[in-house]
Amino acid sequence: MGFGRTFRRALALTAEIAAIASLGYTAAAIAASAHFGRREREEAPAQPPVTLLVPLHGDEPLLEENLRAFAEQDYPDLQIVLGVAHADDPALPVARRVAASLPHHRIDIDIGEVAGARNPKLANVLSMMRLVRNTTLILADSDTRVDADYVRAVTAPLQTPEIGAVTCLFAGVPDDTFASQLGAMFMNEQFIPSALVDRLFGPLRHCFGPTNAFRAAVLQSIGGFDALAPHLADDFMLGHFIAERGLRVVISKYVIRTMVSDSTLPVLWDHELRWHRTIRGLQPLGYAGMFLTFPVPLALLAFALARRRVPAGMLLATAVLGRIALQRVAARALGVPPAPLWMIPVRDAFGLAVWARGLTGHDVRWRGAPLQMAAGDLLEERLPTGAEEAGRAV
Repeated sequence: MGFGRTFRRALALTAEIAAIASLGYTAAAIAASAHFGRREREEAPAQPPVTLLVPLHGDEPLLEENLRAFAEQDYPDLQIVLGVAHADDPALPVARRVAASLPHHRIDIDIGEVAGARNPKLANVLSMMRLVRNTTLILADSDTRVDADYVRAVTAPLQTPEIGAVTCLFAGVPDDTFASQLGAMFMNEQFIPSALVDRLFGPLRHCFGPTNAFRAAVLQSIGGFDALAPHLADDFMLGHFIAERGLRVVISKYVIRTMVSDSTLPVLWDHELRWHRTIRGLQPLGYAGMFLTFPVPLALLAFALARRRVPAGMLLATAVLGRIALQRVAARALGVPPAPLWMIPVRDAFGLAVWARGLTGHDVRWRGAPLQMAAGDLLEERLPTGAEEAGRAV
C-alpha cells in the first residue's frame, strides 16, 4: 500500500514536471514563431542563371498548377528540369503538357533513374543532373506552390560566399478532406515551430525538404547527390554535409506552401510515421523528447494524477491557452489560416499515437513504395521494380 502511494506520487510529480517543461517549450515556440513572422524579404544585387530541379512521381493533386507556378517566375535566366523515373509514370503527360503550353520557357524533361541509388527520389535526381546547364541549383518538391518571386527570394542569400545552402520552411495547405487538415496542422503547429525553437540553440546544420538552393561547386564538394542517395532524409543530410564543410545553412525568409493531399487517415498515418521514424533515426534523443511538444495531453495527465486539483487545473488551463496561442501565432507567421479549435485535441491525440508508434520499427512508405531503414536513416538496398528506362531527355 505504501509503495503504491509512493509510486503514484512519483508518477504525478513526473507528469507535473513534464507538463511544466512542455509549457516552457510552448512559450519558446510562440516567441520563435512570432519573431519569424516579422521577417522581411532579401533582395539580391545579382541574378545568376539558375536551374530548378523538380523530381516527379505520380499524378498528384494540383500537379499541373504547381509546375506552372515553378515555370512562370519573374527571373531572367531560369532552366527547369522535370524528371520521372519511368516512362509510364502518370506525371510525365502532365510535365509534357506544361512544357508544350509554355514554349518560351526553358523546360527540359528527363526519364530515368540511376541504378543502385537507394533513395528513389535521388535515383531520379541523379539522372536529371545530366541536363543541368547552370551552376546555381534549386531542388524542389513537386507538391509545393510558389509565387513569381520564389527563385529570386531563395537564391538571394547565396550571394554571400560563406552561405552554402538556403533552405525553406513550409506551410501546409490542406484540401477539403479531414485527414489533409490534420496533416497541415502537424506541419504548421508542431513541426515548423519546433524547427524554429531548435534554431535558438545554435546554427542550423540541416536542410528541410520542400526547397533547397545551393551552388553546384558546394554540392560537388560534399560528393554530389551520390553522397545523399543512401539516405532517406536526403534534405537533412544535404545541410549536414554542407555544414561539415564549414559553410552556413540558412533559412530563407520565403515560406513554401506544401499542398497536403493525404486523403485518408491511414495514408496520413503512413506519411507521418515516415517522418517520425526518420527523425528518430537521425536524432534519437531529440525524438524521445518530442512528447514535450504536446502540452495539453501532458497537462491532462498531470491533472488526472494530481492530489491538489486547483494548481493542476491552472496548469491545464495555461496549457490549453498556450496551445491555442501557438496555433494562432504560427499560422500568422506562415501566412495560412488556423484550423478550427475543435481539431486541436484530435490533432494532438493523433500525433501522440504516431509518435509512440515511431519509437520502434524501421519500415516506412514513400509515396506508396515500401522502404526499409537500416542504421540511422540509411536505407536498405532497393529491390528491382521491373524494367528500368534508360535515362533520356524528351
